[in-house]
Formats: sequence, structure tokens, C-alpha cells
Amino acid sequence: MPENLKTVTMQKGIPGTITLLQKGVFIHTTSGMSVRQFMVDEIGLSPDYAETRVRAIFVNGSPVDDIDGVKIKDGDEVSLSGALPGISGIAMCRDTPIGAFRSDISAKASDTVNSGEAKIYLKLFNLIAQEAGPTLLKKGVVVESSQVLKYLKENAPKDIPPEGGLILLKI
Repeated sequence: MPENLKTVTMQKGIPGTITLLQKGVFIHTTSGMSVRQFMVDEIGLSPDYAETRVRAIFVNGSPVDDIDGVKIKDGDEVSLSGALPGISGIAMCRDTPIGAFRSDISAKASDTVNSGEAKIYLKLFNLIAQEAGPTLLKKGVVVESSQVLKYLKENAPKDIPPEGGLILLKI
């Protein structure tokens, strides 16, 4: 985590927090870890939760089936969601019979991703944002202060820097 960021603490459950997590936050981590390892070690999800509740995963817009084989790297965008509605949603979720119809767009296992510092843009949706958001925010996320003001509005913490820039947001 960059050391020169201002840390801003907010209360849990503030209206607008889910929207902020849906729009995306930055996580500083290590390149080369699997999507599963990222969910468990970096976000703080239990292994069972990561396996059973996180049903749709996208890395750079591509659906992920193999959460152990797909590795993250610096600059990746990772989106996590619970079950998605409709036939399209079912097709994008992991371990579905019709997932084979989207094999051309699915994220492929990555054998060689060098280990090193990584900045990941993370988006959480629906139940995952509600249930896992507080766990993630306890660890802290990097976000543009203007985004906090935009989505939390009058509920935004009062110590947001007026000059803008990145902050470390925690609960």
C-alpha cells in the first residue's frame, strides 16, 4: 500500500458505499496470485464463501471459470458478483452447463505471471458488495476522493481532502 496516502475512516453501512464498490476501488497486492488466492488473502473472503457465494468473476471483462488457474497481474480489473439473473447471467457464472458456449471469451489459465507489486481495480456487485464490502473496507481500499464525495454525498467523511487525489478509505 502506498505510504503517502491520507487515511480516511468512515462508519460502516453508510448509504452510497455499495455504489462506490460497484464503480470500483484499487487494491495493492502481488502479481501472480490466483483469483482464488486474491479473494481469500487480499479481500479477506473465507475459502468457502469464495467458492460458493462468488458465482460470477470477470478479469478484464472476461468471465473466469478456473479460479485457481487464472492469475492476476498489475493493471487488471477484477469484478466479483453473486449469481446473475437470466440466461445471460447464468452463462457468465462459474460451473454452469452453458458456460461452454462462451469458451472463446473466457479468461484462460495463466502459467507465467511474474511476481511483483500490482495495483488491481476491483468491483464488487450485488450480494458480494453487501456481504464482503465491510470486510474489504476494514483492510482499506484506495479510491479517488472525488468518487467518495460523489457516491457518499452528505454521508462522506468530513476529512476528505478538498484538493482531491487518492486516499486510503477504511471503516
